[in-house]
Amino acid sequence: MPRLIAESGQQFSRAIRDLCRTACDFVYPPVCPLCARDLPRTAASAASASRFCAGCREWIAPPIEQTCRRCSAPVGPFLETAAGCIHCRRDRFAFERVLALGVYQNELKAVCRKVKRPGGRIIASAAAGLLWDRIGAELMAERIDCVIPVPHHWTQRIARRHFASSCVAEVLARRLRSEFCARILAKVRRTPPQSGLNATARRKNLRQAFRAGSRSALAGRSVLLVDDILTTGTTAHEASKALRQAGADRVVVAVLARGLGERGTVRV
Repeated sequence: MPRLIAESGQQFSRAIRDLCRTACDFVYPPVCPLCARDLPRTAASAASASRFCAGCREWIAPPIEQTCRRCSAPVGPFLETAAGCIHCRRDRFAFERVLALGVYQNELKAVCRKVKRPGGRIIASAAAGLLWDRIGAELMAERIDCVIPVPHHWTQRIARRHFASSCVAEVLARRLRSEFCARILAKVRRTPPQSGLNATARRKNLRQAFRAGSRSALAGRSVLLVDDILTTGTTAHEASKALRQAGADRVVVAVLARGLGERGTVRV
């Protein structure tokens, strides 16, 4: 019953937000948050979840012909990747698979940096819409019950008003009509940034850094874990492991960008 009440409340909140967005679009015609060009009302409506203009959508993340089903790294044509690719085959992950908008390079890299800056929430929401346009059908097929952003330590939340993982997770939860659970997963240890660490140091850095809530909230559920960038998979693995230990049946990961390390290795 509490879960049903919570889901009903979230559906009501989504309806109010959609109504407010429609009213704002009527009064203030939407513009692309990157190039500031006016968006046709039809382009800013349900036809496309992304609020980037058509030119910026292609500029940010050109479609990739084939990616690894397990880690979302680009791979050659006609390869079977259900068991992984050269980037991830030797790794053990607590999550099932990764879905990404593109590779962390060039224009997408620039966008991922913009979403972390003050005022980046608008760009993060637009990027999440573009992600939905690209992977929405696959996410629907995963039958996701709840959407959870990768959390940050409470000391980091004091200094920042928004985090890309939460912004993207909110958009995906709304599109999936799934429960958005921002407080089930917590980061219980403040750790140094993963960037700059080698793969071994990254694994040690995040070991037991995450803790999930009560088993009743996760038992038997399919979880979508959301972050902005995935590289080695360490962050997603440790967070997924905490969710699985708390009772989640399975975890699928969605990110804006898939980072590739040197010599084909993967980092998060």
